Amino acid sequence: MKKTNSTNANAKKSGRLKANSKSTRKKLDALEKKKIIESLTLMDDLFMQVVLEEQACTEYILQTILDKSSLKLKEQRLQKRLSNLHGRALVLDCLCTDEKGLLYNIEVQNSSAGAIPKRARYHAALMDTHTLKKGEKFSKLPESYVIFITDKDVLGEGEQLYQIERVIRKSGSLFRDGSHILYFNTARQDDNALGKLAKDLKEANPKEIKSKVLSHRVASLKEGKLDREGEKKMNVLLEKYRKKAVEEGIEKGIEKGIQQGLEQGKNHLALLVGRLLEAGRIDDLKRISYDEDYREKLLKEFGL
Repeated sequence: MKKTNSTNANAKKSGRLKANSKSTRKKLDALEKKKIIESLTLMDDLFMQVVLEEQACTEYILQTILDKSSLKLKEQRLQKRLSNLHGRALVLDCLCTDEKGLLYNIEVQNSSAGAIPKRARYHAALMDTHTLKKGEKFSKLPESYVIFITDKDVLGEGEQLYQIERVIRKSGSLFRDGSHILYFNTARQDDNALGKLAKDLKEANPKEIKSKVLSHRVASLKEGKLDREGEKKMNVLLEKYRKKAVEEGIEKGIEKGIQQGLEQGKNHLALLVGRLLEAGRIDDLKRISYDEDYREKLLKEFGL
């Protein structure tokens, strides 16, 4: 009888531990989601895609960058895949058409490598390929705009907005092929409409976003004021963002470890990544990928 009672007690204890573990995991998941949501800005490409599902937000961004307050969109498609039978396909962040038939491609790029000039050229070319139907005259090609919104000054000339056009070299006259490429450098935040937009794109707190349409959209997403479909999309976003942050943190950490040639350091780093994940400390996870002093501080904190 005593053995049976002991077995039952152990089973109950095991059940309580499992229940506590699940409860702790739920709390950590909720904390992790909260931290991710609080840190998101429109310069996070995954978050921007969800924000731009409200077409008024896309219109406002285009109106500001192009200085066309009357611009109205007829249609937009997010994450539109453009295939190429003879080369590399593209997935466009946002592809839209206005009421006049002009074509726009908006790309958010935090990496300089993702916004090199030849990529802009390829975007424009592939958009043209998918716009003109068989047998149509070339004159039917619509005017197109490829717009890179960049975190840094990718082209390095200190401009707030780069407007790239083909010109006839000798005369300096525009070639007028209808193809336009723009780079919006959000690192430069002048006291003008573009500067205000740049600040809004990098602001995590919706209450500090000056644009009403962007502020309202970001607030609704961050404060959970969504319908069932919107909630589902945010959950998918959070899972993608979590995986992306983890992968980037691990990849950068391992790369740093290899450069230093410290096998032991890599093992400690892997353990640290695991501990930070368990604690829901996503901001710390991202920071250790580039801040060596802070990484050493957290290694000591966790006794690694």
